[in-house]
Amino acid sequence: MENSMKMQTMFNKMALVCSVCGLAFVGAPLTSQADEVPASFQASPDVYKVLAENDEMRIGVATWKPGQKDNSHSHPKAAFYTVKECHARITASDGKVKEVNNKAGTARINPPVKSHTFENIGTTECQQVFVELKK
Repeated sequence: MENSMKMQTMFNKMALVCSVCGLAFVGAPLTSQADEVPASFQASPDVYKVLAENDEMRIGVATWKPGQKDNSHSHPKAAFYTVKECHARITASDGKVKEVNNKAGTARINPPVKSHTFENIGTTECQQVFVELKK
């Protein structure tokens, strides 16, 4: 019963993100991959799992264990919802480093993001649901 409640909660949060994305992207031009770097789910399938997709968008979940770093990847225009707090280090392809602390329950919408890596520098598992535009 507890697992089904957790799954329902996760589904409700994903539905919220999808609703926000739909509102945020209305009237916005669809964009393609940020650059020629692989998509997140192709570069690090151990971190990024695609849950559903169609011709226009992809919904997935990304989970990093403490100390885990994904492979270099890019994102098209996307929305992210933090399920489990993420204290992370983001390193761009030009070497610029940014530390972030995304609190659970927060959401953001990003423009296309070029090649970067994301490393969980926290002591707990980090998890985010994402919705990416494919065109």
